[in-house]
Amino acid sequence: MRARRFPAKGSFSTVQQLVRARSRLRVALRRAAAAEERADVAQERAEDAEYLANLSLELDVTKDPRVISEYVASRLGQLTHADQICISFGTVLRGVQVMVLHGEGPPQFEVFRHQRFHRAEDGVLWACIESEEALFIDDYPRSSTTSPLMLQAGLSAVAHLPFGQLAGEVGILTAFRFGTPRPWTPRERTLLEVTARTLGHALQRAQHVLELDQALRFSKALAQVARLTELPLSLYDTARQAAQIMAGPARLDLVALAQVDGEVVLRQVDFRSAAVSAELVRLIEQQVPRSQSLAWQSLEQNEALFIDRYPDHPGRIEALANESVQALASIPLTPGDPGRGLALIVCRVGDAPTWSENDRELFLTAAQSIRLAHERQHAMEHLRDAALTDPLTQLGNRRALEDALRLSLAEARETRSGLSLISMDLDGLKAVNDREGHQRGDALLVGFARSLQQAFRGEDALFRVGGDEFMVLVHHSAPVGPAVSGALARVQAALKWLRTNGFDQADVSAGIATFPEDGDKAAALLRLSDQRMYLQKQEHRAHLQC
Repeated sequence: MRARRFPAKGSFSTVQQLVRARSRLRVALRRAAAAEERADVAQERAEDAEYLANLSLELDVTKDPRVISEYVASRLGQLTHADQICISFGTVLRGVQVMVLHGEGPPQFEVFRHQRFHRAEDGVLWACIESEEALFIDDYPRSSTTSPLMLQAGLSAVAHLPFGQLAGEVGILTAFRFGTPRPWTPRERTLLEVTARTLGHALQRAQHVLELDQALRFSKALAQVARLTELPLSLYDTARQAAQIMAGPARLDLVALAQVDGEVVLRQVDFRSAAVSAELVRLIEQQVPRSQSLAWQSLEQNEALFIDRYPDHPGRIEALANESVQALASIPLTPGDPGRGLALIVCRVGDAPTWSENDRELFLTAAQSIRLAHERQHAMEHLRDAALTDPLTQLGNRRALEDALRLSLAEARETRSGLSLISMDLDGLKAVNDREGHQRGDALLVGFARSLQQAFRGEDALFRVGGDEFMVLVHHSAPVGPAVSGALARVQAALKWLRTNGFDQADVSAGIATFPEDGDKAAALLRLSDQRMYLQKQEHRAHLQC
């Protein structure tokens, strides 16, 4: 039996040292690896921080998140290992417009730089726009929703991140990968999400500036409309000019006024942009039955009607839809009888936004200003007419005579024409009042006023200037003799009409003075016509006494 051999004491110690050395080495290697990993993470964080700082600085300078520089976009692509970075704006209904496209991609993608593309089929982009939630796809060819164009382009992974709205359109940050699919890492996802949030903050600032600018433009437009309503314009002219004022700030393509005339609606285009076709103008200005008119509906309901998507509206007219009418509205301008109403028609065509709350407020406020101005103008005209009208006979009063005589003399001097002033006294009014009562006397005065209106021409001006005193202004270009005899003959015709209509005892005394033969001043003509009238009145009295 052989004796068992044991290692020497020194040899055992060496083995232990080797084991401990190996252990320390493994620890050192792990520490080195951890340190290297920490260094890599620190480097990544530093790179990410530098990129985000550059992005924030650039957005602070440009204040426009729709356009970031090629450097920032390419840096984001490097950090996220994306082949292309895209920023686009749009809606499902209006389509999407690419604003930024940086990086190397397939030739098929170049078409996106030059045109707005619309939804032709379901896809992840449209789902993202509708939900406004971020969407990361690690393996696009195996995803549930794909596009033949994207598959043909070799898209392998995609990330869509909505970051807010500007002017009604959703902004979307998109990262594309082509070739072999590779999942988005947590770092890449975080960097894309932080970039989207940064763009969103800039978008909020841009939207705020946009809203302030729009509010300023709308305020200026309303101030112009308010000044317009102070001018002595008709309702139609006020509305037409107000519409032209609003067209620019409200980004209108067409403005028309619609006038209801019984059973039909007449429309006149007062503003059109370059985007409006001649055919659309022709269609708008066609006379249509009121039952087919949006203007009639708004007037009948006495409220504004706004259509955001005219092609989808159940009451659309196909011919208008075919001419790219996108948004349409009718705002009533006149309350009351819709059968004689006036409405404002505004329209946007092509790739146009829907009516915003600010748009609606602008139109409604302007329409209210126009309506109030028209009512105020109508009330002022009524008061002015009342101040110049005899309430019993509805002829002009003495104040109206003075104004008319002054203006008529000025016109006669300028045109070298003639002017006759006839003073008349309705004889026997006091006797009728005493014998038959004042109601009968009033009927005599009204009857004489109507007889004068029957006898004289429409351009001759009639006035009741006292209890039984009437005057007529007669313009003429004929020689004085025939003009005077013709005017006095009309007085006798009026008297005859009065006598055959229930006042057979009535009589009239009249005197006439003519410019320029009898004088060129108003006072002289008034005095002379009165004198001649009183002379005839005396003759009538003498005749009665005989």
